[in-house]
Amino acid sequence: MKKKRKLNKKRVFLTVLLLAILIESVILLVKSSRKTVETTSQAVEEETQVVESSNHDTKEEEEVIQTSKKIDFLEKVKEPVYKKSEKNIKIPILIYHNFRTPIPYEADTYKLFSSQEKFDENVKTLLDAGYTFITLQDLYQYQKGQIGLPEKVIIITMDDGQIGCYTDAFPVLKKYQVPATIFIVNKLVGTEDYFSWEQAKEMYDTGFVKIHCHGYYHSEYSSVGKEKLVSDYNKSHQEIEEHMGEKVQKIMAYPAGKSSENTIKWLKEIGFEIQVQTKYGTVNKSRNLDLTDLGRIRGERATGKEILNAIKASSSN
Repeated sequence: MKKKRKLNKKRVFLTVLLLAILIESVILLVKSSRKTVETTSQAVEEETQVVESSNHDTKEEEEVIQTSKKIDFLEKVKEPVYKKSEKNIKIPILIYHNFRTPIPYEADTYKLFSSQEKFDENVKTLLDAGYTFITLQDLYQYQKGQIGLPEKVIIITMDDGQIGCYTDAFPVLKKYQVPATIFIVNKLVGTEDYFSWEQAKEMYDTGFVKIHCHGYYHSEYSSVGKEKLVSDYNKSHQEIEEHMGEKVQKIMAYPAGKSSENTIKWLKEIGFEIQVQTKYGTVNKSRNLDLTDLGRIRGERATGKEILNAIKASSSN
């Protein structure tokens, strides 16, 4: 009987001991699990913070790029501005083609070259004379009555998209922080003597260069049918938007300045409300401003003083 009691006591003792060990094991396991969960949660939180920080930085970079593309060149103007109905002002548009330093006079049969030095002199002279450089988009808003312009404004345009626009003219635009529009021929982009899409995007992203259509080919579009004209200019514009990475206003310039009543009508129907002609020597006037018939002054070989004289000599009517 005593032996049986001792055996029962041992069994109870062992049972209690096993229970104690089991409880201790469970407690340790729970603590370990909590620690693992906390560590994992902390790691996830830290990773989330890193991702959020990265996304925030990316968003800021994108905002900077978007802002740089949409510089308001009229924001810092101190001169009085006038709506179209308030004052008749002259709106000269300069045309350049290629730039090379030094100018290859012997090969420049059509006098289409300027140099970085001459272009720098042109821009500086006009700035010193009180001119504000604006974009064709500004002119569009002005025509619609959305903004006013100072009395002395001027627009720079460049035709064809030759490499000198990137190597020689672009540094001058950045130096003086003035805008210019380059009309490109899509099929010539990236070929010999013409800047690439990457270089076009580099200029565009600074906000100082606008890229628009000069035709999918450098053809005389005044003699083609409606289907060909519309197809080529829509294709040209679509490619520009794809390479610039955003929507771009439909603006074009005619190759060789050749247009007709039909081309003006057909292109306007598909959204090209701004159509730049050549019409050398013409200074546009706000009173009878026609955005589909914009004339230009040649800047390639002109000095800044000669440009000022050409503007001054034009009638104010």
